[in-house]
Amino acid sequence: MPSPCGRHIGSDRMLAVVRNELRLQRRDGRLALLTVLLVTMVGVALLAGWNDYRRGEAERIAFSDQAYRQWVEQAPKHPHRAASFGLYVSKPEGPLAVVEPGLRPFAGRTLWLEAHNQASFSYAAADDAPRAASGLGERSGAGLLQLFAGLLALVIGALSVARERETGVLRQLLAQGVRPTRWITGKYTGLLITLAIPMTFVLAAMFAFVIVGADHSREDALARLALMALGLVCYLATMLAVGMLASVALQSSRAAFAAVLAFWIVTDLLAPRVASHLAMTFAAAPTAEAYEAEISKDFGKGLGGQPGWAAQLTALEAATKKQYGVATLDVLPVGFSGLRMLAMEDWSNFVGDRHFARLSQTYVQQDRLRDIVAFAAPFLASRSWSQAMAGTDWSHYRHFADEGERYRRVFNRQMNELIVTGTRGQVWEMVAGRDDFAKVPPMSYRSPTAGWAAAQAIVPGLTLLVWLVAALTVLLLASRRLRP
Repeated sequence: MPSPCGRHIGSDRMLAVVRNELRLQRRDGRLALLTVLLVTMVGVALLAGWNDYRRGEAERIAFSDQAYRQWVEQAPKHPHRAASFGLYVSKPEGPLAVVEPGLRPFAGRTLWLEAHNQASFSYAAADDAPRAASGLGERSGAGLLQLFAGLLALVIGALSVARERETGVLRQLLAQGVRPTRWITGKYTGLLITLAIPMTFVLAAMFAFVIVGADHSREDALARLALMALGLVCYLATMLAVGMLASVALQSSRAAFAAVLAFWIVTDLLAPRVASHLAMTFAAAPTAEAYEAEISKDFGKGLGGQPGWAAQLTALEAATKKQYGVATLDVLPVGFSGLRMLAMEDWSNFVGDRHFARLSQTYVQQDRLRDIVAFAAPFLASRSWSQAMAGTDWSHYRHFADEGERYRRVFNRQMNELIVTGTRGQVWEMVAGRDDFAKVPPMSYRSPTAGWAAAQAIVPGLTLLVWLVAALTVLLLASRRLRP
């Protein structure tokens, strides 16, 4: 058979290199077996994710409806006691949660909104499954795909050039004056197409789940899937280039295989644990008890140049008597208890916002530390990107929590205003009923768009792109000095 590569190899000869590489990979039964195992494993994970998603969404809808009915149908009581009774809201998930559950098993999806405190997510699935919380088992389809398809890309890349060197083919090609960069480019393209074949089946399955699972905003869900697929392509193309670089640089297939296996263990298995350890060590979040204690202390003593609650209450009493022209609060035409609760709510929100901003900054620092590690471990960047596109990363949880907090403040203020209009003077006791509670509408939440998600994940996205460009550049530079 004539050589597919000549001294002045053209586009037709380049295609010959690609076709030859595809033929070699097709004949390799081990690769076909690994591909079938990979597709089967990811397929099982997708089916399990679909089952979890459908059951979880059905439970969430039923739970949300029941929680709101419980709020409206609660027994008549004082408005503030009703606000303290509170209500539950639950974060909806997009259909890509089938592929990438992200933080859902660990962060929970439910917020309890009540009168006094900002809510935090609770009722995580990992609380009922300690093994899931330990991180010992990866169940998500995207996680398995990135983990093992990345390994497959590294391995076939590591064996590609080394195999030709050991069989003597590389020596013959170089002796014929083949341009190494063109030959490496053709082999890389052929191997990339080989990887694309099983990935096409997996992405087609993901597409089907999105079409069936997206009850609304289907266009946005498809845009998120396209961005997720783009990130996956960048990651696998990078791993293939890294594998081929090891194959070019090292003299034997055994050495190249050992090198890429070590790279995979460090970047895919160890790096996530190192990133978490660094985040917990250098940007540790306070415990719930310490966090609440600090808020209580600042609420009483003052914050940001403003006095504590006792001094503010004294000033409120004086200002209210002056405003209504009365000597005592007992003769006010409105309920001072309601005015006091409104002022307490504003002050509590002010203090809580300051502390929550500090806590959020801690989480941002943790993400930055993970991003730093991701520059040395593209697997982390790939995971962050896919979770952002699925809407299951921290930025989406924070978005829902912010909307929940706004909703909490609206219904809390409605209850306190009932006290203002429903009592006189310093009278506290009153009763609100179903009609009053029904004036609080159900929480309406709209998930952010794919563009918003991509903007939140700009750092891991750029990290993937930098890794791909760098790996391909170094591979091409190394191929110029290719030796048999």
